[in-house]
Amino acid sequence: MPNLISSINIVRDSVGSVLRIHQSKQAREKKGKIKPPQFKLALIGTAWCIVKDKYFVTAHHILNEGQARNPLDKFYIFVVPKNGPQAYHFPVISFPQEKPDVDIAILEIAPSSIPGLSVPALPVTFSRQADGTPVLTYGFPAPVIAGANLDSQGNWLGGNFFLKGHANEGIVSAYYELDGVPFYELNVGWHHGESGGPIIRIDEPISAFALMQQYRNIQSPHGVMAGPHRGRSLSTIENYLSQLGTTIV
Repeated sequence: MPNLISSINIVRDSVGSVLRIHQSKQAREKKGKIKPPQFKLALIGTAWCIVKDKYFVTAHHILNEGQARNPLDKFYIFVVPKNGPQAYHFPVISFPQEKPDVDIAILEIAPSSIPGLSVPALPVTFSRQADGTPVLTYGFPAPVIAGANLDSQGNWLGGNFFLKGHANEGIVSAYYELDGVPFYELNVGWHHGESGGPIIRIDEPISAFALMQQYRNIQSPHGVMAGPHRGRSLSTIENYLSQLGTTIV
């Protein structure tokens, strides 16, 4: 029987929360005075490390509410080692891969300026997971940002919010393909902010095989409602992950 407690301890330090900073108004002059730019910011989703201290994967739709990413937006990844009292941030410096067709994006972070701080990578697998396979999900429910400090360019300087990771367990409820793209459905729900988090096989060896993305609409007596939660297999970007140096099991 897989040890869920040890699996969570292995996974949690590889997962982070994604902050988006969007300039809503430009700096402007009014009555002879310069009014500074205005920004909107939110912790929008979850990402997880696939190459130690360098590359993360997430759901593409979180970057701009399902639209093309705004190139002027700034992004940061926050990690909370051991779900402890301190969160640490890394600026996202590039987007090596953006695949809106399969709702997956790769983010590159800058090296840490904090001595000893490192983000381990999660191994991945491209193997098909059978219905009934035990799984673990891990994500960051979006917290309320009580306060934030930014410079005039929109760079993060500090803030106040309660950020904690959230684990859940379940099984693969269904596997199928749509237009050649493999999907997994799970009997696991997740909260806003967890999209993009890993779906992990907890049988040995522990490895991620998909990421949390969306739900399937279902018809009910009360109209269309959110149905089973699902994610696409990482095999949709197998070649690219292999080129990056991702650990594959």
